[in-house]
Parts: sequence; C-alpha cells; structure tokens
Amino acid sequence: MSTTKTEHAEREAQLVDLAAFQDPETLLRLGELSRAAAQQTENGVADVFTGTVRLDKVEEAPAEAGTFEQLDEEELDEDELDEDERASLGLRPIIPETFLDPGVWRQRRAVWLNSAAFHATRSPVYLWRFIKTSAIGARVGARDAWSYLFATEYGELADKVRRAKAGAEHIADLRADRRKEAKQRRREPVTVYALTGCTSYAAAVVALGETWGLVLTAPALIPFFGLLYVLGHRELARRAPDGAFALLDSTAAADHDGPVTDERITNALRDIKLLSSEQTIKPVGLTTRDDLGNTTVAFKTPAGLVCKAIKNKAEAFAGALGLSLERIDLTQGETPNDVILWVAATVPFAGDAPASPLVDADRWSIWDGVPYGSNRKGLRKTLQLLWSSMLFGGAQGYGKTSAMRVPAAAGALDPQCRMLLADFKGGADWEELENIAHRVIIGADPGSVDEFIELVDELIEEMDTRFAKIRRMPKAERPDMRLTPAMAEAHGMPVLMFLIDEIQEAFGVVLARKDGVKEFAALVEKLARLIRRGRACGLIIVAAAQRPSAKSVPTDFRDVILKRYSVHTVDDTSSDMILGDGQAKRGHTAAGLGRIGVGILAEEAGSEKLQVDLITPQEFEVICARGRALRIEAGTLTGYAASGLLTVSGILAQMRAAFDEAGVEELGSTDIARLLHQQDPAADWGQRDGESDKQWSSRVGARLGREIEEALDGSGRSLDRVKVRTLAGAEGRGFRRTDLTLVLGA
Repeated sequence: MSTTKTEHAEREAQLVDLAAFQDPETLLRLGELSRAAAQQTENGVADVFTGTVRLDKVEEAPAEAGTFEQLDEEELDEDELDEDERASLGLRPIIPETFLDPGVWRQRRAVWLNSAAFHATRSPVYLWRFIKTSAIGARVGARDAWSYLFATEYGELADKVRRAKAGAEHIADLRADRRKEAKQRRREPVTVYALTGCTSYAAAVVALGETWGLVLTAPALIPFFGLLYVLGHRELARRAPDGAFALLDSTAAADHDGPVTDERITNALRDIKLLSSEQTIKPVGLTTRDDLGNTTVAFKTPAGLVCKAIKNKAEAFAGALGLSLERIDLTQGETPNDVILWVAATVPFAGDAPASPLVDADRWSIWDGVPYGSNRKGLRKTLQLLWSSMLFGGAQGYGKTSAMRVPAAAGALDPQCRMLLADFKGGADWEELENIAHRVIIGADPGSVDEFIELVDELIEEMDTRFAKIRRMPKAERPDMRLTPAMAEAHGMPVLMFLIDEIQEAFGVVLARKDGVKEFAALVEKLARLIRRGRACGLIIVAAAQRPSAKSVPTDFRDVILKRYSVHTVDDTSSDMILGDGQAKRGHTAAGLGRIGVGILAEEAGSEKLQVDLITPQEFEVICARGRALRIEAGTLTGYAASGLLTVSGILAQMRAAFDEAGVEELGSTDIARLLHQQDPAADWGQRDGESDKQWSSRVGARLGREIEEALDGSGRSLDRVKVRTLAGAEGRGFRRTDLTLVLGA
C-alpha cells in the first residue's frame, strides 16, 4: 500500500497490486507456499493442483501440523472402482460392457443367424450372379489382353486418320508404329512371365484332371474363376460408379423379418434423409425384448437430429424399417437426442381379442377397477370408473355394445354394486342385465323417457342424501370426502352403476315436446350435475351414443365425462365428437379403424388405441346369472330384479338339486331322470322292467316337459329343452343350469 498527497496536503491511502510487478516464477512459488500453508490448517481443502488432503490426528502424540498425501493417477486401482466411481473420475471402461454381456451376444447371434439364413436362401441367385460376372470378366480380360498385346489403339488412330483423309503415308506410319509397339510389348518381362504362368497353370490343371479326375480339378479352378470374377466386378463397377452392383444382397431387404439393429435404424434414417451418409446413431444400453417378443431399442442421435423430428416422419421411418406404423412407437428419453424405439413382434390387434378375466371370475369388486383390454404393446388396461363416468360412441356394428358390456359385467359380478339400466334402443342387448338391475327402463317411448327423468331426479336426491351422511361422519372416516368400501358397507351406500344406451334417443323425445327446449336444458343440467358430483359418492354413469353431436348429445353433458371410448367412425369430426375436440389433430382418431373390437380410449392422462376384452352375449348371460345368485346370497337383490323371484318348489326345485349334485352346467333329460330317481325312487323316474332306452327317454322327456309347464303356468316364463352334452359325453336334448336360474330368478 502506498500514499499520495491530496490537494489539502493530506495523505490518502491507495491500494497497489504488487503481484503485477512480480515475475511468473515468483508468483508460482508464492502460490505453492500459500496452498501448502492452507493445507496444514484444520480446514485445509483439496483442489485440482494439490490433490486430496488427509489430516491425521493422533491423540497420544499430536502432530505439529496436519499431513497430506498426493494420490497420483497411477495409484488408482481401477479394478476396485465401480461404474459410478469410474464415471466420476472420467475413466473410460477398458472392456466395453457390451463385449461381456450375454444379452448383447444373443442379439448378435440373432443378427448373424438371420443374415446366414437369408443368404443361404439366396445362394442360387448368388451362383448365377457369380457365373454371369465371371463371363463378363472373361470377355473383358480377353479383350484387354488382345488390345495390349497387339496395340489395337493404333488401329483406332489409323481409322481416325483415314476418316480425316490425311494421306496414305500417315496411315502407313501408324501401322509401322503399331507393329513395333506390339512386338515390344510381347517381349516385355511382365508379359512373358504372365504368359508363362498362365500356360503352366493350364498344364497343371490338365495334368491334375487326367491324374485325379474332376474331383480335384474343380478346386484347382477356383483361382481362375476368382480372377475372372474380379475382372467382371471391376467392369460392372466401372459401368455403375455409384456402387449399385454387389454380389450379395443387403440384409436390409429382409429387415422386416430380422431383428432391429442400430445399423438397420441408421439405414432407415438415411433413407428418409434425416441422417447423412457420414452420420450414424449411437446405441444406448442393451436391446431388450419382453415376453411377447416386442423389442425396445434406445439410441442417441447426432447433434441436429432430435426425437421430435423422427416422430414427425414416423410413417416414413416405419416404412424405411419395412414395418407398418402400428408396429413402432417413438418416445423421447432424457434429452431431445435420446430416442426409445419400441417395435412390435407382430401387427398389433391382428388376432382375436382375448377373453375377459370376468368370464371365469366367481365374483368381482368394482373398487378394484375394470379389466378392460390391451394396448398395442400388449399391456393390460384397467379402468377405474368409480371417480369418472364413461361415454361410448361410434358406428353401428363395430363393437360399441360389446365394449360397454365389459364394465357392465364387472358391476354385475359385484353383489354390492346396484345396477340401473336405461336402454333406449329397446332391443335385447341388455336382456340378461334385467335379472339383476334395481331399475329397468326399456324403449324410447314418452312414458319411458318420463320414467328416466324421474330416475335422474331420484339419483340427485340420493346423491344429496349421501353427501349429507358423509358430512356428518367423523373426519377420520371421510379423509377426502369420498365414498370408501368401509363407508359404503357401514352406512348402506352401495356403488350405483347407471347404464344408459343410445341416450340421444331420450334427448330427441324431450326436444320434440311443446316445451322441449327448456325441459331438455334442465335434463342436461341434471345429468351433468350427477356426473360432476356423483362420482365422489359412488355413482358411475356409463352412457353410449352413436354420433353424439352438439345437437343430439350436448357438449355440457359430454365435457364432464372424463373417460371416452370410440369404435370406428366415418371421419375425424365424428371421432372428435366422442373423444373430445382436438384429439384427431393430436393423432388420436377413430376414423377408419374398420376393425371390430378395436377403438380409441381417451382418459385424463392421454389417449391410446385398445383392443377390448371379449365377452360374448352367451358369456354375459352366464355372468348375469352368477351376479344374481351372488346378490340373492348377499341379500342385495332389490327393486326390479327382486320382483321376479319364483317360489322354488316341485319339479323346478328337484331339477336345481339335480344340477347341484351333478356339478355340471348341462344335463340331458335322461340324466335328470336318473338323478330324480336317486332323490325319490318311488317317483317312477327310473327305467321300468322291459322298457327300452328309447321308450324310457321318450316317457321321462314328455313328463319333464309337462311338469315344467304346469310349474310355470301363469308366471309368463318358459323353460325349453335345448341341445346339450349329456353326462355320457354325447349330444342330446336337455336343459342348462343358466336357463333354469333365469327362470327361477334365483
């Protein structure tokens, strides 16, 4: 620090950078001394110059100063470092991970075997291509040898001179020069050695053939044909300078049948002009394959190419891979240059839809969700409908009712779920559900629509009552003001599933009335309120409409439904009416799906294509019969379904006991007669002495029909004999347990 005088003759302090006046060696020595002093303190630290400091403290004999130790790079034992430590130190792996990984070698073997099989099947083509190329080589070789040995280029010059009419003396000079040049070429050592070698080789082959025959002559000719092929290949390469000629076909032609490799991906990106010929991708990690054979490949793209650019050309990329667009899926990884490619082993949804797990389930809980279907990756999709209602739509004949049948089956198998049905189509699609439904409305006549409006009002009242009950509960029982299984059981609030098929028919009837517009607006507002608030107290609305336009199914109703499913539609506009505005622009459209049982599911988290699990009408009938039995056992069969119970007595009770004893779903008439005979031998159901099998079968069959008709007289029901498989394994006439259960109502 130095001082300067001010205008008042007072001294003022001024900082001076003394380091600026020192030479570099002095500054370096001062820096080393400073670092050494810092390292010997209690808070000494390491830096990139000094390495790691270690202060050793000894209680018995304290050191005068801390000690430090420099760990040189040579002292690091790389064998003791794990992958993370090696990466943190910037060390490259000595042996690449892919070199020792068995999964990588399986992938490589698959590639090699695929290439070997491909080339083996093309071997006749390669043989013909080799012979053709060798023939060209023989012709070109003979032509070039003749031209060189006899200096034929002079002949061309002489021809040009003759055409130019330059005079006979010039032509004579050229001929003389040609003879001289040709003679000189034939005397060159290289020419002599070549001709000597060729004649010696030919003589050796002839002698070998005469001595050992063609067995050893053919291998001896391999060098000769190899030379001819080289000459022919050179000629073809000269004719096609772009390198189009090759003896072996590229495996890229068989890529759609082989494994997906980084080379195949690189070639595809080059084909669609996203990569130049010098650029390539870099594989990240290992190629994986799931249980269904689907492949997942992660790779990093060069700078300038991001995942979004590949997605924008996904269809062209799939075509370059030799695959359909449905067989690939592109996902961005950690950075825009990280791409995850998923490739399906087969075309998604090409096979029949799998049977729903609900078909074989003894019972189900709607709280566990609805097993609904599979996406194109083969992953199972479970719908949670308790907190969001669902809308189905699409063209007729493409599986809309079948898709709607899946959540209905889940509700049917839950004895604690109360089913409500409004079928404005008026057909027989939901006939089986009537046997378990608490309320049933069939048809779109004015009376049915009035009943529907009345039911909506009742549900609003029920919703308000439930919320009042929930508010009165201790907070420990209602943590988030939502219905729980414990609350539903303790306070008598079962889950309500309200199925509404072809809801636009009801809206149309309301709009046709005198004050229809006002009544229609009120009905839509009530339904929207049910959907918005009812989901928290256990109300599920499952509605269906063919083409829910703003006129037939207003947006105020559609917009509050969080889950939507659409089968095939004729255009994007119809698809958006079901799935929501803008879905088609985002790539999710049901337009042109054209496949029964496949549709687009739109949820809060996104949209995807699904193949819905299959439940046939016959299986749905069995499920509903099972659901009715569960409700009777649990005491939850109420309303419309409970009003149809018959008093089980007489022949009907005996037949049910026969089915229970046999433990089967089908019995022939004679099977039932034998079981009834075991129940009561005095009832004359057994075969009489001297009675033939045919006579006995005819007698007991007629008696069964007569007694069943008498038992059902006045009930409006009937139990007919159908074709069944008897206990003996043969086909015959008899009865099914499900038919008997539906007739009895229990």
